Formats: sequence, C-alpha cells, structure tokens
Amino acid sequence: MRRAVLLLLTLVYLAGVAWMTLRPSVYGPGTTELLWRALDLFARHDETSWITFARVEAAANVAMFVPMGMFPALLLPRRFWWVGIVVGFAATVGIEWYQAAYLSATRFSDPQDLVMNTLGAVIGAVFVGLALPRRRRRRPAGARSAAPVW
Repeated sequence: MRRAVLLLLTLVYLAGVAWMTLRPSVYGPGTTELLWRALDLFARHDETSWITFARVEAAANVAMFVPMGMFPALLLPRRFWWVGIVVGFAATVGIEWYQAAYLSATRFSDPQDLVMNTLGAVIGAVFVGLALPRRRRRRPAGARSAAPVW
C-alpha cells in the first residue's frame, strides 16, 4: 500500500513538473503581476532588497526538484538512493532540450536551471539517504547467528 501511494504521489508530482516546465508560459497574467509587485515591495526595503527575480527563480528551481530526488530514493532499495540525482539531471536535460527546440519563442534554455534543478534532486536524494533508518535483515525464525571467526 505504501508503495502504491508513493507511486501515485510521484505521478502527480511529475505531472505538475511537466505542467510548469513544458508549456509556453510559466506565469499567467495575474501571477506575473503579483510576482513583480512583491519583488518591487522587497526592493524598496534594505532588509529584503536581496530578494530578486533571479534568486526567487533559482530557489524555486531547487525546491521544485527536491521531490525529484526523493521519490526514486523512497521507491527503490536504500542502496540506490543516488538514482534520484541521475533522474533529476536527466529530466532537466530533457526539459531544457524541449524548451530550446519547441518553446524558444516564449521560453529559453538556461544552464543555471540544470545546476539548480540537479542541486534540488541532490538535496532530496541525500535527505532520504540520510534520513531513512537502515533496515536490518530478518533472519528466519529459529536461525542462529553465525559465531565470529577469529
């Protein structure tokens, strides 16, 4: 049951990533206006003037790809925790290629996306790799543990 729920969440997540990255425009008119108003508000204050569009976009790319690293690490045996990093990198290469090939009129491929998305996948995979407890091998009932050989 746990695996089925994880698989369903993974598919929903992947659909969301596809929706965000493979359409001609990331933002709708209302979203764009809200984003620029917030950035303008941040720019007016010294304490928050460091919050720029480039930084928000980079942080959003990292955050969006943390689950890309987590889901494979949760679905596969623990020793394959690193597969999420490969999946995140490969997905980003595919997304950037698609944007360059088919959406070049409205979107552009950016090498920083490759770095930030992969960083997000690394964070997700490493988090799961470190956070999951190591599973002990179960011995059949009545089996004795082997004595150490000195």
